[in-house]
Amino acid sequence: MSLIRLTAVTLVLSTLAACGVVRDRSNDYINAERGDAIVVPDWYRSSAIESRYPIPPIDKRTSLPEQYVLPTPPDATITILTENYVIEKLDSQSWLLVNETPGRIWPSLDQFWEENGVRVEYENPRLGLMQTEVLGSTLLSKQLLSRINLGGATADRPLLIQAKLGQGVKRNTTELQVRVLDVKSGPQDFKIWSGQPNRRVAEEKLLEIISSYLENNQSYRSYSLLANDIGGTSKVSLISGQNERPYLKLDLAFDRAWSSATKGLRGANIKVVDRDRSGGLFYIDYGREEESEGWFSSLFSGDDSDRPEYNYILRLEEVEGAYRLTVDKTDGDITRLEEMEILNLLLDNIS
Repeated sequence: MSLIRLTAVTLVLSTLAACGVVRDRSNDYINAERGDAIVVPDWYRSSAIESRYPIPPIDKRTSLPEQYVLPTPPDATITILTENYVIEKLDSQSWLLVNETPGRIWPSLDQFWEENGVRVEYENPRLGLMQTEVLGSTLLSKQLLSRINLGGATADRPLLIQAKLGQGVKRNTTELQVRVLDVKSGPQDFKIWSGQPNRRVAEEKLLEIISSYLENNQSYRSYSLLANDIGGTSKVSLISGQNERPYLKLDLAFDRAWSSATKGLRGANIKVVDRDRSGGLFYIDYGREEESEGWFSSLFSGDDSDRPEYNYILRLEEVEGAYRLTVDKTDGDITRLEEMEILNLLLDNIS
């Protein structure tokens, strides 16, 4: 019976509301009277009143032109290497390029030494450096020496290995270099890293062995927070201040900077008409559509010899120990939008 009464009351209230018996008060605020102003006591410090979610100040503001075309977002697949493990060479240097961050490669490299019977005596995650004990004291380490064609190492000719991890040129990548060092017998101190290879053939062979190991043990990979900041910031960055021209900063030696810029142009499909390595110049043809519409129209077209072969120049200059890549236009002044478009395209493809 109570259920029937509740249903009946609900129906009656719904009917009264529909007929206007229950007054609509949604617009009562219009007739509200103005109250007294809120007075903050003198003892209350105004400095304590602040936004709950303050907006941080912007140090660098970029003024946009009156007509600004929003550039298309970069292709996300550009940042992915075609191969996850690549041994690269430039002049006398060789290194293993891995498509992962140093924080993931560091513990895997530690595991590699352990599985090959090699004890790491010194390591510095901040600098990305490891130094092993003198090799040959265990059967596994002797086998590793044999695999890199140094099986004849003896107590009279002791060897140890140094490894250096660093940030790759492309974002979220790692570069690994190794050195096989001849040392004297007895306890070893931490050796200063050499910029030049010592036993080049053995070092390249060791990189191949480490590359195969990393590729075959990806599922067991862990992460090292200590090694997360190995190598510091990115080696290539786009600098774009309000009162200065944008440029790419390459924290590399000249040979690497030139090679990286060349690969960036190739990856971006930008035509290089000519280049001057000694002057750090690339003469490029960018952004012009083909004037010819086919072989038929070419029969009636005039001489095209007056058309310039390039319309932009890239300049690689040394500034304060690093290299700066800027872009200029051969005909007229270059706009900031043109500079940013070309430099962003290079940044996405540089390696």
